[in-house]
Amino acid sequence: MRFVMGLWRRSGLVFRNSPFFDQLFTMGVVQYGIPLRGYDEFSVTPSGYNPTGDTQASRSSFGNAFFVGTGEVGLRVNQSLYLNTSFEGGNVWNKPREFDPTRLFRSAGFGVSTLSPLGPLGVDIGYGFDKIDAQGRPAPGWKLHFKLGQFF
Repeated sequence: MRFVMGLWRRSGLVFRNSPFFDQLFTMGVVQYGIPLRGYDEFSVTPSGYNPTGDTQASRSSFGNAFFVGTGEVGLRVNQSLYLNTSFEGGNVWNKPREFDPTRLFRSAGFGVSTLSPLGPLGVDIGYGFDKIDAQGRPAPGWKLHFKLGQFF
C-alpha cells in the first residue's frame, strides 16, 4: 500500500471576445468543461451559483476566465484499487480583470477507482459547501460523479 498526495491548480484566461462557446470556460461536474466535484453541470457561472439544476448550456454559463485548485490524498491499496479524498475550490468569471481567487466555490469529497479494460474507472462523491437554493439560502449538498480516465 502507498499513500500519495498532490496539489494542483488550473487556470485560463481569454482576453478577447470569442464568438465560440468551445473557446470559453464553464465549470461543474465532469462531462463538459472544468470539473468541480460537488456541483452540477453548468451550475458555477460567472454570475455565481445557478441553483435551478438546469444542466443545459446557455451563453450565461460560460466565462472568459477560470481558476480551480485541488488537493488530493490517496491510498493505492494494490495495483488496481485506489481510494482518495479531495478538497477543491473553483470559479468562472466573465472577464480576466474580474479574476479573484479569493472567491471560490468550495467542495470536499472522497472516491474509489479501479483499473478496468477501458482504463481507470471510478466514482467520487463531492460535497458542495457554497450551494444555495432558489431563494438564496445556503443549501450545501452531495453530488455523485463518475470518472473514466487517469488516476491521480
